[in-house]
Amino acid sequence: MSDQQEIPDDGDARNAGGAGITRRGLLKGGAALGLAAGLGGPFIRTASAAEPIKIGVLLPKTGTYAAQGRQGHNGATLAVDDFGGKVLGRPVKLVWLDENGPQMTQQHMHKLIHEEKVVAVQGGISSGDVLAVMPIAAKSKTLMMATGPNATQITGSKCNRYTFRVDLPNHATVRTVFPHLKKHGLNWYFLVASYAWGIDAYNQMKSLLVQNGGKAIGSDQAPLGTSDFSSYILKMKVANPDVIFLGLGGRDLTNFLKQAHQVGITGKIPISAPISNDTDLWAAGPHAAAGIFPKIWNYTGSQDTEKSHEFIKKYQAKFPTPPESEAWQDWFGTTAILTAIKETQSTNGEDLVKFLEGHKFSGYKKREMYFRDFDHQLIQPTLVAKVKSNITSKYNYFDIVDVEPAADKPVESIYVSKSESDCKMGSL
Repeated sequence: MSDQQEIPDDGDARNAGGAGITRRGLLKGGAALGLAAGLGGPFIRTASAAEPIKIGVLLPKTGTYAAQGRQGHNGATLAVDDFGGKVLGRPVKLVWLDENGPQMTQQHMHKLIHEEKVVAVQGGISSGDVLAVMPIAAKSKTLMMATGPNATQITGSKCNRYTFRVDLPNHATVRTVFPHLKKHGLNWYFLVASYAWGIDAYNQMKSLLVQNGGKAIGSDQAPLGTSDFSSYILKMKVANPDVIFLGLGGRDLTNFLKQAHQVGITGKIPISAPISNDTDLWAAGPHAAAGIFPKIWNYTGSQDTEKSHEFIKKYQAKFPTPPESEAWQDWFGTTAILTAIKETQSTNGEDLVKFLEGHKFSGYKKREMYFRDFDHQLIQPTLVAKVKSNITSKYNYFDIVDVEPAADKPVESIYVSKSESDCKMGSL
């Protein structure tokens, strides 16, 4: 508006209906807005309170890990329920997008942050997918709670200040299960998925095997999503190893176990992997399921606590199966995010990161859990789970035969130390 233009006085409306803007109308409106601001903006507060706090969920809806994705989302949903569906007086909304390949997952990460305006993102099962979105989390200063990936690099050489990991790194899982496997002999055959997690699992376990005088008498890589493992299994049968170590998960592990059973390997050659999900074995069935595995959590056995019992009870009341480890991981991961928001009274990424770097989580396992400040790895004990020789339950496939580390050892003893770590954490 130029200096020569004036706002019409009361009776000089800009149209015949008198609906135009007048000087007095503007003054009244300004006074009303000023009063609202002076009183703390009740209308603004009400609108803000009604606006949901969104948490992004990146978990598979399709592909090799779809079964774990469903379990994980179920677990995240229960975490929101535990908070009464609200935090800071605002409803919590989970926004679930598919995680099925690095390129798609990157696109979905951008959508969650820039379109959905989430305050944090949780999930991630594929290490390759998580590694692809970690730089996006760092650049946007968005908390990324990686609940399901295992590649060492996530809290190692590729770590960043805005990413935390709930699941176990391969460095820890191979050390958890190796003492139980070496009893069977030191000539091993390796078959792993040809992406970050599988390759890292091979390197971690092979190194440990060689350090203890063993050798890999065969090794293969299979593409993620392989349906026919027969050629690999026949090579294993001919090699007759003491142990078969697999870097396979999800539907790939299910297919391998079924096909190994068909050629008569089940029960004759010990099978292991750097991690195992119940859904993989449920899908294989009681006759094909076999092996001894490191496991982050089990709905029966040694790590039962009051909180775990309550989680199991709520899960089974709401969903058709018992919770498996992925459900527990995403329940805990979402709980950690909501706890940080509640305690800091903030949704700012920097505030949430600082809180999580110093908080102790008690009651989820028999030993206290915490994220280390120098690499953001969740420190926790690990189970050694052996498939039952006689499975009589539709869902209870495991006996828990050990917990690592032992109660008389520091919980960090199975994890890479700070001096050994490749993580060079940047500042906020």
